[in-house]
Amino acid sequence: PRDLDITCCDIEPAIIARNVLLFSLLVDGVNGNDAWDVYFHLRVSQDLTKLVKDQARKIISLSSSIDKWNQGQYGSVLKFCDANSLQQVRQIWTKYASPQSKSNAAFEKDMEHAPAFEKDLDRARDLMAVLRGLPDGSPQLDLTSLRSAAPLVLAELASPRGFVSAKEHFWEHGAFSEQPEASPNPLFSETLSPNTFLHYGTNPISGFHLATAAANLAPTSPLRPAAEDDAKTLKIAIAAKTQFREWAAAFQAISEQHITLRFAVCDALSFSYALQSISASGSKSACLFRRQLDSSAVEFDPATYATTNSAPTKFDVIDTSNLADHLGGLNILVAVSPLLKSSASSTIWIETLLKTEKTIKQRFDKLLRGHAPTVSLLLGLTPVDYWTNATSVSCVDEFVVHSLASAGQRQALSRLAWKLNSSLFPQPGHHGPTNVDSSTLARAVLQLYTKIFDIEDPTTIMNISGPEGHKEVVDRIKNNGYPLFHRGGFTALLKRIRTNISTDWPSFWNKFLRMIDQDKKKDKTLRSLYRQELGTQLHIQGLHTEQWMKDKICSNPNAGGFNAWNNIPEVVCVTVVVPRSRIDILYSTELSKLNAPTLEGVLESKNVSWQNYYADVHVVFGRVETSGNRKADEFSLTVSQDALGWQGKSPLVASFYVASSALQVEPKGLRVGILVQNTALNIATYKHLQPVMTVYKTEVTNASSVFITKFAPGMTGYPFTGDITASTAGNDNASAAACPTAQIAANLQSNKVKTLLAHLDFSSSEEGKALLAQRVPVELQQSSPSTIDVVFGQKKLVCPISFPIPVVKEYTKTRIARTSGYVELVARLAHPLASGSLSSFIYPITLGEKSVPLLLNSPHVNLDSLPILDLDESHKKNNEWLHTLASHQISVRERRIRDSDVPPPLRINFKDTLFSMFMLASGLQGGQTGLFALQHPEDGNQDLIFIRTIQLNGPEASVVADAAVIPMTRELVDSGELETFLLVLRELQMCAIKVDDEELVLWKKILPAFAERCRTWTHGPECEYKKAGATIPLSTQMGKQYMCSCGKGKLPKHFISLPEWDDVASRHAVRIAVSPTFSAPSVEDIVDFDLLNTQTQLGRLQLDKCRGCNATEAKSGGALLRCGRCKDAAYCSAECQRSDWKKHRMECKPQGVS
Repeated sequence: PRDLDITCCDIEPAIIARNVLLFSLLVDGVNGNDAWDVYFHLRVSQDLTKLVKDQARKIISLSSSIDKWNQGQYGSVLKFCDANSLQQVRQIWTKYASPQSKSNAAFEKDMEHAPAFEKDLDRARDLMAVLRGLPDGSPQLDLTSLRSAAPLVLAELASPRGFVSAKEHFWEHGAFSEQPEASPNPLFSETLSPNTFLHYGTNPISGFHLATAAANLAPTSPLRPAAEDDAKTLKIAIAAKTQFREWAAAFQAISEQHITLRFAVCDALSFSYALQSISASGSKSACLFRRQLDSSAVEFDPATYATTNSAPTKFDVIDTSNLADHLGGLNILVAVSPLLKSSASSTIWIETLLKTEKTIKQRFDKLLRGHAPTVSLLLGLTPVDYWTNATSVSCVDEFVVHSLASAGQRQALSRLAWKLNSSLFPQPGHHGPTNVDSSTLARAVLQLYTKIFDIEDPTTIMNISGPEGHKEVVDRIKNNGYPLFHRGGFTALLKRIRTNISTDWPSFWNKFLRMIDQDKKKDKTLRSLYRQELGTQLHIQGLHTEQWMKDKICSNPNAGGFNAWNNIPEVVCVTVVVPRSRIDILYSTELSKLNAPTLEGVLESKNVSWQNYYADVHVVFGRVETSGNRKADEFSLTVSQDALGWQGKSPLVASFYVASSALQVEPKGLRVGILVQNTALNIATYKHLQPVMTVYKTEVTNASSVFITKFAPGMTGYPFTGDITASTAGNDNASAAACPTAQIAANLQSNKVKTLLAHLDFSSSEEGKALLAQRVPVELQQSSPSTIDVVFGQKKLVCPISFPIPVVKEYTKTRIARTSGYVELVARLAHPLASGSLSSFIYPITLGEKSVPLLLNSPHVNLDSLPILDLDESHKKNNEWLHTLASHQISVRERRIRDSDVPPPLRINFKDTLFSMFMLASGLQGGQTGLFALQHPEDGNQDLIFIRTIQLNGPEASVVADAAVIPMTRELVDSGELETFLLVLRELQMCAIKVDDEELVLWKKILPAFAERCRTWTHGPECEYKKAGATIPLSTQMGKQYMCSCGKGKLPKHFISLPEWDDVASRHAVRIAVSPTFSAPSVEDIVDFDLLNTQTQLGRLQLDKCRGCNATEAKSGGALLRCGRCKDAAYCSAECQRSDWKKHRMECKPQGVS
């Protein structure tokens, strides 16, 4: 078995405390049913209450120090990245173990105070109605849980009460059992308080794949919910509980030597940069605060992170959940991308849930704040689906959920995989960073800058007009309530760009900063107020120091404080102590109690003739403790943190970095302070602070409230936010090689990459110089989406040029300097919808370390554990959702092409073939068979595909076919081994699908990927992929072997019931996982709602809410009433029908009348 080493980071210690306690119980062998109740239910039995408290006491006894924990019972499996995280988690365990359990009455009182626990369910509904813009008392579809039912959302919509009642039952009884227990669960009761509440959207079952509760599963299917096993639990919860039990059993089955789970209490960005510092410098401290409201630094355990290989600092997979919604997608990509291993399989997952734009494509553009290929080139990262425009993940159900959502429910799930450009598009003989002209780079980065900080430009809202203008303004304010970026994060982005781009950097800084200073809109925006913070952050992060920061520093001992230091640095840290009374003013209104403020620092002249804002601020409640004399260079601070935080009485300590020269402009009268950031939401929330939004200001000379030090409190250096070492060319033998290393430059027009220039200098290549001098013809051949081969004559010399992103050969211009001895290519950037070079780039696969195939956009599936659909004729009607799913492989654009007179392109033909397979294998169209042949018009059957079952693939909101393929190579046909078996197939109902040359080649590229998706065997030493010069596929020629032999015969026993199968045919068959293939929603529109309405009566489903008030049931509690004339419009009462009649009468038609 493979070794798993998983590092988990969360900002909330209670979450990690709960998780570690659960894992410790599983290590101890606690059964899945008890683990389920302990982990999810708010109320449990007295026996389980005792179990939790006993376990808490046990792990407390093992956690007095990190060394003791590591040597203890759980230390080999459950580890902490640092001692501080362990101690913060231990404090939570201490609450769990409290001998004085919170009484049920006290628990109820806490729940009444918490926004998520209202006095009764009606109040909770009213709260949700207010939050989501619905009339009071309107029942809610639980769209998050409904999303979890994918790919059966449409099927479940016919009876959505299971989702609604499950959530309501949980909120009313604190459990999913029909007979819930009464004892408060210490995991929740001991950590909830009037100031600590459970989120109003909490529903434990929404984290599971609930399609198993709605699908018709085969009697022997894995994960088939068995209601009789737990008659006391709601049916839909049984499906989730079944999966949880299987997960728990799988975890317990792993040997302790093969799994390690590491935990850290930390802000995700700080944690990522701290991990980078270990890789870059070996430092265990990055001088980064752990999180807001925490004075401790991120400092890794020296014993655990003693060497670069002792604990992971580079990862195969980095899953960021939907942190992009809260921290900003660009911030996350910049922070985590250096932590990714340089392997083609290594992936960053970015998920967004908040609906900030109208379409997923618009959200994708907003995520990057610019042109996708350009930002991709600058970051050295690629969103895989953008270039493949193909995915096995379906978004059909997500669009259905989205279409049902009311105006106030702004959720739309999107998940993107990101890879290093160098991994997705391999570059042999690495050419180093891509060169970009400093002027064009400055303009492109300036555009990024303005888009990243567009929240600081009120004119973007003021200029909105039109009939939808008001709604757009409201949405813009809601979506930009909390700024996601500050200049520190932007500077980290610049640092990432510097590692991937080569340019004249001194010239770039001069031009870029001059453009900012000459911004024509600077008097109308807030951006100019942060200009000095940008300069400060550029210096801190070692990118650039502006001359004014050096020239205007002067030693002035008479002014006191830092002015008397012997060596005044360009940047210092200002710490302001804000009296508690000023913090209490923030929450003087009811509205201000619902929203947390975004604070920032301010430095201003005595008469406010100028101001500088600083958004990169750290705050914590506590008391300042000084060390040394203010006039000495070594003067420093620490903060004694108040454990009660917001609930305590201590002042707020705020720290931020400023330019030293800015503090010396006015030695007397200069003011410093803390503001609430000037956003539309803050202005609406904190009206009582207008117009200046001041929390606290005082003079810099106020010795009791203002402290100036070299570094932030408790720190010994500036914060680390990534290395700036640029990539270097890796071809050490370039001078002796026949093919020189290509130097790549990008040409930007209108701040977008238009072309890439490759320069091949043959001056050091005797063979290349001779061929050029002999005037040997030169032609271009495209061997991959990102590689163009320069071919001399009849392949006398082939020099591949690998670009960092896909290009198109057809429009490439060639410059051949035979005398000077160089060749240049100017290649146009490819487009995912219009480039032939990408037409077969669907499920790319490459050979990785030891020539093992690596999938680039196809996650592995375990076909032996996925739920199996029952495809019996009796379930045909209930399985019609599968037709809707499979038909939406064809995008809206592709559907238009297919319906026109234009011959369908390759991808449409491929998707039509897949559609036929799934419809015939499921019996939904044209009979039922799982036997298929890919048949060439002239050369006959080329591949035989045998579909055994169709299975739910919950993580991809889709299905997958468990199948086997027999490649009909010329060698196999000539051997005669399958002669009898082929005769048997002729007598059976086998579907022969016609494929032309182009589609046949595509299948030979995709079938190896389908095989690798479900591979459970290893590639042996004699694997054909390991031979010198091997590619995958091995060949695309007719009748040739295209995949290795390692998987032949590696099938479950009696895989399929056919004569001659077990004894003969199975020896030549390879197991494959065949998936429907969808276009990428980040590239084009997927769902045709006209088609969806036709297939599913979605329009009727959308009407299954009261036309007057959106209720989903009648006021009497039963089903909605129907219009007596059209039988279509639904109402909860006669009153709502009468109020809607003026509108409805214009569209109402008697039933049956068209």
